Amino acid sequence: MDFLLEALTNWLKEMLVGGIMSNLSGMFDSVNQQVADISV
Repeated sequence: MDFLLEALTNWLKEMLVGGIMSNLSGMFDSVNQQVADISV
């Protein structure tokens, strides 16, 4: 039973970290694009 709980916990961590990293990446891409538009 511990193995199942550990596997589920690891899966949730990977999903959360992946989602957070994706959102941050998208935010930085957007900010960089806006800065580039302003500086041109």
